[in-house]
Amino acid sequence: MFKIKSIFTKLFMTYLMIILFSFLLFGFIFLYLFHLKLYDDYEETFTHHYELVQDQLVGIEKFQWTEEEVALSLKPSLSQKEFSIFLFSEAGELVYGPTHSPSDVSLVSLEFLEKALHQEIFTEGGWIDGVLSYHIGSPIQFPGSDQGGHTTHNEGVMVMMFHDLDHQYQQVVYHILTTFLITIAFAGVILWFISRKITSPLQEMNHTVLRYAKGDFSQTVKVKTNDELGQLGSSVNYMAEELSTLEETRNKLIADVSHDLRSPLTSIKGFLVALIDGTVPSHRREKVYLLMKEETERVIKLVNDTLDMSQLEAGQVKIKPEKYNLTKQLQMTVAKLEPQLESKDVTIRIVPDDEPIHVFADRDRMEQALINLLQNGIQFSPRTSEIKIMLDKNKEHHFVEVRVQDQGPGINEDMIAHIWKRFYKTDEARTNKAGAGIGLSIVKSIMDLHHVDVHVESKEGEGTTFYFRLPLSRT
Repeated sequence: MFKIKSIFTKLFMTYLMIILFSFLLFGFIFLYLFHLKLYDDYEETFTHHYELVQDQLVGIEKFQWTEEEVALSLKPSLSQKEFSIFLFSEAGELVYGPTHSPSDVSLVSLEFLEKALHQEIFTEGGWIDGVLSYHIGSPIQFPGSDQGGHTTHNEGVMVMMFHDLDHQYQQVVYHILTTFLITIAFAGVILWFISRKITSPLQEMNHTVLRYAKGDFSQTVKVKTNDELGQLGSSVNYMAEELSTLEETRNKLIADVSHDLRSPLTSIKGFLVALIDGTVPSHRREKVYLLMKEETERVIKLVNDTLDMSQLEAGQVKIKPEKYNLTKQLQMTVAKLEPQLESKDVTIRIVPDDEPIHVFADRDRMEQALINLLQNGIQFSPRTSEIKIMLDKNKEHHFVEVRVQDQGPGINEDMIAHIWKRFYKTDEARTNKAGAGIGLSIVKSIMDLHHVDVHVESKEGEGTTFYFRLPLSRT
C-alpha cells in the first residue's frame, strides 16, 4: 500500500501523471494530424481518379461505345477496395456505379449532389446512417445521346465514397494505445526506481533526525552524492555534531553552575549555622560577614553572567554607541575591582593614565567587557604581580588599541581557539577559581556587537595579552 502523504508516492505519481497526460496530448495531436493527412490523401486520390474517369469518358465519345462497353470500361476505375466511385446525372439518378457495393449509393443524398454540382470540389464526412464515411464530389460531363441518336454532353456529378474509415481509425487508436501501455509500463518501472532512489536518503534522514530528537546522536547520515540531497545529508550530520556538542555543553553547564552555586551557598549556610549556634566568637563575626558578602556577590555575578550570556546569544541586547572618555572609564573600573586586587595583592597600571582618550562605543557594555577581561587576569595572575592596560592611539586611522596584559601562567596554543566558547575552561583542575567559563564568551559577544575583533596572544609561562581596537570619536 502506498502512503498517500509520502514524498515517494507524490513524486512517483507526479512523474507518472506527467507522462500520462503528455502521452494523451500526443495521442490527440497525432489523431488530429492523421485525420488531416488522411483527408488530404483522399482528395489527391479523388483528383487522380477524376482525371482517369474523365479520360475514359473522352474515349467513350471518340469510339462510340455502347452502354455495355462503357460500363465494362469504367468498371476497374469505379470498383476499388478502399473506395467506390459513382456517376450521377444532373437529376440525381445513378448513371454508372460499382457492382460490389450498390447499396452505398443510398448514402449519397440529393443535397450533397446539388452542392457538388455547383462547386469545384465538395466534401462531406462523418457518421451517415451509422457508417463512418467520407464523400468527395465534383461536376463532370459524360457523353449521352438524344432522341435522334446524336451524341450529347450531359452534366453530372462524380462522387467518390471512402468507406471503412472506422477501421482505419481503430487501427491508429490501437497502435497508439499499444505503444502507450508499453511506454507507461516501462516508464513506471523506471520511475519507481528513480523515485525510490531519490526518496530513500530522505527517509534515512527522517529516521536519523527522529533519533536526534530523542537525544541519540550516534547515528549519521551516509552521504553518497554531491547534489542537494548530499548537501542536506552533510548539514544533518553537522547539525548532529552541533546538537551533540550543545548537549554536552548543557550537561557541563548544569554541572558547573550547580557546583559554582553549591560551593558559595554551602559556605554561606555554614556561616549562618555557626552564627545561629553562637560558635563564632564576636571578634570574628565581622570577618564572617565579609566572607558571606563575597560568596553572595560570587553567586550574583554567576547568575548575572548567565543571564547576560543568554540575552547576548538570543540577540536581545542592542548597543547604544556614544562618545565618552575611555581613560576615565578604565580608572573607575580599576577602582571597582580594588577589593579583588587587594585579596590577590595584584595591581593594575594604565599606560598612559593621564591622557583623555575619547572613543565611540556603548559605555555600559564596554565596561562589562573590560571588567570580565580584568577579572580573568586577576584570577590567573600570581600574587604581587601587575596587570597592564596599554592604550595605543592611532590618530591617522582613528582608533585606539587596548591591550590587557597579565603575568599569569599563559594559555596552551591548542586551547587559544576555544577560550571564547561558552563554559570553556583552560584549566579544569582550577574550576573553583575559573568560574563557569562565561566571562570571555560575554566579551566576545559584546565585541561582535561593536563589530570589533578581539585577539589573544599567549605563551605558557609568559602571561596572556588580550587586545582589541575601538574607534576614536571624531567630534
